[in-house]
Amino acid sequence: MYLFYLDESGDPNSWDQNDNFVLSGVAIHEGQVRRLSQQLDKIQQKYFPSINIPIEFHASNIHSGKDRFRRIEEETRKEVMNDMYDIINSAGFPNLIVFASAIHVTKVTSGAQALEDCLEDICQRFNTFLMCQFKAGFKDKGLVIMDKSGRESRIRELMDEFERTGTKYGYLGNIMDVPYFADSKHTRMLQISDFAAFAFGRYLNSSDRSYFDKIADRIARPSRSEDPVGFKHFISNQHTCTCSALH
Repeated sequence: MYLFYLDESGDPNSWDQNDNFVLSGVAIHEGQVRRLSQQLDKIQQKYFPSINIPIEFHASNIHSGKDRFRRIEEETRKEVMNDMYDIINSAGFPNLIVFASAIHVTKVTSGAQALEDCLEDICQRFNTFLMCQFKAGFKDKGLVIMDKSGRESRIRELMDEFERTGTKYGYLGNIMDVPYFADSKHTRMLQISDFAAFAFGRYLNSSDRSYFDKIADRIARPSRSEDPVGFKHFISNQHTCTCSALH
């Protein structure tokens, strides 16, 4: 089974700060969860050797020097960020696969529409990846796990609708059960998805591809030799975008 950890960059109901809302997902095969968790534990031991309880690695806090990271020098914080992205980048295909669906403010009519479009798209891309894996002989299903955001009820409603009537792209036959919600403080895998969302957000909203380039090879594709198809950017006909996403 693939566990599909989803996180957001930006707020679909607030467009004062950024031009894009991003919903990013990291699909991790169940057999890799323990190993990846241990790798994040080692990063904590490296930078916080005196703290034995798990601390949360939150990309924006590390990048900006907030909360636990406020007393850490910028160069050290950059090292922490690089170590985290190295973990994502070093995970071989198909043990860890990255997805993102983003929407530009010019394509938005409401916050509800922005969230629905991105959720529908990213779930369908994950489902398509599972179909490709099935054709290759790997009969894995998927389970969606999301960070708590205050939109749990709406997301459950949308996923139930996708299950009953399908999406505009087809049915999500390989995604099992209802979406589950967890606190990122309690699972390292949601912390990994947070770093993926941060990388896509920086790329689209700040034209900073330094983190995006570190995970670009992990973006979903039909096979290792084919172009990525796991990154979608919704834009209006009046907006021009040169990012590497599908438009």
